[in-house]
Amino acid sequence: MNYIIIIIAQVFGIISWLLLMYSYTKEDIDDLLYIQILVCVFDVISYLLLGADAGLLICLVELIKTVLYYKTDKDRLIFRLGLFFYILISFLTVKTWYAILPVLGSVIDSFGVSKDSKIANICSIISNTLWTIYDILILSYIGAINDIVVVMCNIGVLFFGYSRLMHISKFRILKYNYLSKKTVDNIYNLDKKNYGDDNTWDKEYQKDVFKRNNDSLLVIKYKHDFVGYINYLNLTEEEYNRIKRVRKMPNIYLKNIIEFKVNRKNYMIIESINIKKEYEKEESIKLIDKKLKSFINLKHKRRVYIHGIIFLATSEFEKQICEYMKFNKVKELDDKTFIYELSVDEIKNNYLK
Repeated sequence: MNYIIIIIAQVFGIISWLLLMYSYTKEDIDDLLYIQILVCVFDVISYLLLGADAGLLICLVELIKTVLYYKTDKDRLIFRLGLFFYILISFLTVKTWYAILPVLGSVIDSFGVSKDSKIANICSIISNTLWTIYDILILSYIGAINDIVVVMCNIGVLFFGYSRLMHISKFRILKYNYLSKKTVDNIYNLDKKNYGDDNTWDKEYQKDVFKRNNDSLLVIKYKHDFVGYINYLNLTEEEYNRIKRVRKMPNIYLKNIIEFKVNRKNYMIIESINIKKEYEKEESIKLIDKKLKSFINLKHKRRVYIHGIIFLATSEFEKQICEYMKFNKVKELDDKTFIYELSVDEIKNNYLK
């Protein structure tokens, strides 16, 4: 093979690796995905120059899977479709014995993602070892170095621990563009377990709220499992001020829920942040704080200006979040619900970069 082409392929590999490292500094999931799309483009070009058809096609499948994992809750369907395409790729590209290595590696890694941390690490070690052999054989030396680093990191985690870091790294907080029956059921069952029957939202109300404004829900996942949610609404200014004056847990009527408006004053209420009890930890609070700050910043960049946020805290976990995020306690209601608030000045001074 022409040495100049090999060198150019390594350059694209270096650019891909640098972009991948940069993507992990992004708080907003959309920004991260946009950068990882570029990562895929450079990987595809690198594998194309090296004549590595299997690596090229698998990179494309992995990108599509990643986007779908973040944007939908159809994880099992995505996994099954991924397996189908891996098998298809193996039939189309296995011209030499080593072309099967990235296919096997991706299947093993996909299996590991659905298991506990120890099995996931073992699968990642096996997967990246197969990719290392493949990259060396096709002369993708930068890719091989990256694979070796991942293998060494996973071996370190496996033998020396770092379970806390490993645990948190698998959290995702994301916004769905639609509300499926599965997600509604997950929310309902979690509310029933943590809050009891009396404080559990009606499923139809949840659907009606989402129809009124589909920008009202963030889902918290650990790996691919639903573990909690953040429910927030944008209210009319009159409704926002009314809630600050109430003496008991308020009812919020659908007519007072509005969409976020560009170049207007917007008033948010966080109705609930509910998460499975085993995940009610300081690390989770930090992740929620980071996501909400990123959410407010993103709104501001899009000229959607938040002029106040009310938080209805009914659980100890929610109160801890309010204290961590420096919300001001407005009052305590009769049913032990606390109303917290962030004013427009506090949002500007403490939340906007």
